[in-house]
Amino acid sequence: MLGALLYLRLHSLRNKVVQRVLRLRQPKYLMGTAVAVAYFYFFLFRRNPAAGPSSALAAQAISGVGSVATAAICAVACAAALVRIAFAWIAPADKPGLRFSEAEIAFLFPAPITRRALIHFRLLSAQAAILFTSVLIAVFFNRSGYLGSHRAIHAVGWWIILSTFDLHMNGTNLTLSRLRETSPHFRMWRLGVVTAIVAYAAALFYSGIGRVSAYLSGPDSSQAAPEAFLRQLSESPAFHWLTLPFRIVLSPYFATGPGEFLAALAPALILLALHYHWVSSTEAHFEEGSIAMAEKRAAAREAALRGEMPKLGGSRPKARPGPFPLAAKGPPEIAFLWKNLLSMRSALFGRRALVILMMLMVWAAAAIGPLSRGGGRGGVVAPIVVVCSAMVAGYTVLLGPQIARQDLRGDLPNADILKTYPLEGWRLALGELLAPTAILTAILWCTIIACSAAVDADGAIEWLTPGIRVTVALSMASAAPFLCLIQLIVPNSIMVLLPGWYQASRSRTGGIEMFGQRLIFGVVQLFFALLVAVPAAGAAALVVFSSQWVFGIGPSVVLAALAVLAILSSEAVLGLWWLGRRFEKFDLSTESK
Repeated sequence: MLGALLYLRLHSLRNKVVQRVLRLRQPKYLMGTAVAVAYFYFFLFRRNPAAGPSSALAAQAISGVGSVATAAICAVACAAALVRIAFAWIAPADKPGLRFSEAEIAFLFPAPITRRALIHFRLLSAQAAILFTSVLIAVFFNRSGYLGSHRAIHAVGWWIILSTFDLHMNGTNLTLSRLRETSPHFRMWRLGVVTAIVAYAAALFYSGIGRVSAYLSGPDSSQAAPEAFLRQLSESPAFHWLTLPFRIVLSPYFATGPGEFLAALAPALILLALHYHWVSSTEAHFEEGSIAMAEKRAAAREAALRGEMPKLGGSRPKARPGPFPLAAKGPPEIAFLWKNLLSMRSALFGRRALVILMMLMVWAAAAIGPLSRGGGRGGVVAPIVVVCSAMVAGYTVLLGPQIARQDLRGDLPNADILKTYPLEGWRLALGELLAPTAILTAILWCTIIACSAAVDADGAIEWLTPGIRVTVALSMASAAPFLCLIQLIVPNSIMVLLPGWYQASRSRTGGIEMFGQRLIFGVVQLFFALLVAVPAAGAAALVVFSSQWVFGIGPSVVLAALAVLAILSSEAVLGLWWLGRRFEKFDLSTESK
């Protein structure tokens, strides 16, 4: 039976490859594939020039931080795995199951196949994705220079890490399903496991903190290298035994040579085999849970095609009031804002949004805290806050328009209905773009507040007075809505120009051609961001440089902000007018192919 399932999996893979190759006859897939191949070649697979003096110096420069980077990678990976395992026991699914596709559920579940054979088929199906991911990550991270050894060793190491984690999560799901079926004390089992995980994490934390305190209180702590501290930490008996399972799994990846790799490979494979035996020998009814998982994935795909975030949980949606009271009369743009904000409720008040909000609050508190205390720790915390705020702002401007799709892109299936409204095209486009513009602007405002408070938190720059700081922050905040609006015009314009390309890029299907198409759209988004920002920034710099000698820094910043607002508003008006005119001529039935 396993041979027949293996035959099915291999032929399914072959058919998928053939289908991907045949659709390269369409220009949108051919161009996407060409761009993706070029990207992987130039940024991942192309080898560096021959080593010379400069490369030798660079290798010496990064050798000191290699062990620190390794320790950071280990800590992050172990913490993420521990949190994920704990979450599986804290909030288990009502019907835990294994991941099967809709077609596999329809054809294999009714077939005369044992549950163990289905488990083997599930594990075998996951290996193709794990192997591909392992090779890709190994090629990508091998260029960082922090780790030695060969790419093949790193690929095998990643395969062991991902396979062990996949087996552990599958074993956890099957164990939960088994306990729910057979044990009358299911909650006690969950409580015991969660208590053990929390106790393990606390013991690990306090053993590491104790070692750190002993190291910092030593007489030579300021001169000691980080490598020596990490060696002392790893040689601590408590920390050594507590981290032993994670170190066994991670050791093959961090091996620096063939001998060390073979020595680390044996215990890792034994641990992997134990996980495999655990999963394959657990008899549990996972069919209903697998069907529920398949239904959730199908609902998530449909939500992505509509431009919405997938809904968390399995509860039915309840009737809720609108985001704000909508008057019977008023500008029609406000009605579109109300509608799109209502559709974004699940994304705005979901778990992801709460996590993002907590992160922004932490950044703001870390930025304002050193400033309110005046000197001291501002020199350590402030640069981190500035860098994090700049990263969030950059991702918001570049990737935010691709994520916030509650605009014309979300109403693409209703394009014919929208065109019947007695509205000018630019007003309809403005109304559709208001909701994502408001959300992205709010995120930018949070980053501006955190960054403006963290810059020069110790007061070393004399001319950066509180008044100048507030003036610059208000000037940047006034330009943020126009910048977000212009960035949202770009993907909506691509949608009405190339609806077929856009619909293909929105699908959740993988493939190198999909990656290439998304990369093309990302490059176009970056190009327009530079095209919009460079003239405005140049005008602001020219105004500040020419007027600060006459009016001072504060008034010159205000004049620069007015110049930036004039440029950005002109670009936004022009973009809305063009988008509206193009949407008036848009016909989805003739342009979606």
